[in-house]
Amino acid sequence: MEYKYKISIIIPIYNTEIYLEDAINSVINQTIGFQNIQLILVNDGSTDNSEEICLKYKATYDNVIYLRQENRGVSYARNNGLEYAEGKYVNCMDSDDKWEKDALLYMYNFMENKYSEIDFVSARLKYFEASEDYHYLDYKFESTRIINIEKEPEMIILHGNTTLFKSEIMRKMKFDTRLKIAEDATLLNTILLEKLKYGVIREAIYNYRKRNTNNSAVQSSKLNKSWYFDTPKYAWNKLIEESIKEYKCVIKYVQYFLLYEIKWRINCQYIILNYLEIKEHLEIISETLKYIDDDVIDTYRLLDSSEKEILTKIKEQSKQNIQKKGIKNGKNNTNNIKRITNKKYTSRKYDKINRRRKHNTIYSKI
Repeated sequence: MEYKYKISIIIPIYNTEIYLEDAINSVINQTIGFQNIQLILVNDGSTDNSEEICLKYKATYDNVIYLRQENRGVSYARNNGLEYAEGKYVNCMDSDDKWEKDALLYMYNFMENKYSEIDFVSARLKYFEASEDYHYLDYKFESTRIINIEKEPEMIILHGNTTLFKSEIMRKMKFDTRLKIAEDATLLNTILLEKLKYGVIREAIYNYRKRNTNNSAVQSSKLNKSWYFDTPKYAWNKLIEESIKEYKCVIKYVQYFLLYEIKWRINCQYIILNYLEIKEHLEIISETLKYIDDDVIDTYRLLDSSEKEILTKIKEQSKQNIQKKGIKNGKNNTNNIKRITNKKYTSRKYDKINRRRKHNTIYSKI
């Protein structure tokens, strides 16, 4: 198939006028040559001056497309942009982030050389503004290579914004518009379950703006009830179902993905949830842990001993409940979870753990 461009970059935009030109210019300045890139700007109902900025670039460059829609969310905006993509590969970056100037060239060349083996390749995620660290999962970028998740199931991947996909694959996929958080992780991991391999490039850097204002989608995720309920319902369950459908089990890689997600939820203070919502969320965690093997919990490098203890106790409580009372009316009896969670998941032991963690910065990262 003939493609008009090497790469299509889709940028969903919502009220990011102060960052938008940085993002666009980082694409224009790519060493692969901007003439080889199609830039698709999707305005998701912004009320600031984002449209004026988009129109300025559209008037300047023939390879810039501008789309405007009512505010319907990032997933709908990406899906809208995908309809217009004419590049051999596609990336969906965020409107407040930046690519290092040689990143797309590295990624394009890698995909060209490994086209038959993988469906996407990922760059490293490095924070800037409020932080200058690499992402917590950066350990998988020890070298530029193909990762086989059957052999290295801990090497989970989460970020669609750092990833270059084959267009032929993306034409068959849609971002789940029910998800406000983890929509990209759900899509790319659904793709990954087909070949069980993906590429990583140590030299390619995606700069993720960790805002000083703490108001980006990821930074504010714990203040959004969707993170506690919709993400497990539509993201976790999707990957569980796809794994069982394809492999008749929840493969280790998906278990590690679920465990990573759960890690951040047992470290929350649940300030936006009431008691019944906390109980419901903990029951979701308990149900999900049934798909995670004990040895995965025991050996996961990103869990400390106290986290392993909490998760093991939740699993044990769930097993005891089933053995003692069974399943009534199709619902698991999870009253015993209260013994370790108390009313607000703040038993004396858990309070002690939280106090020890209070100043540990790794718990502020997602």
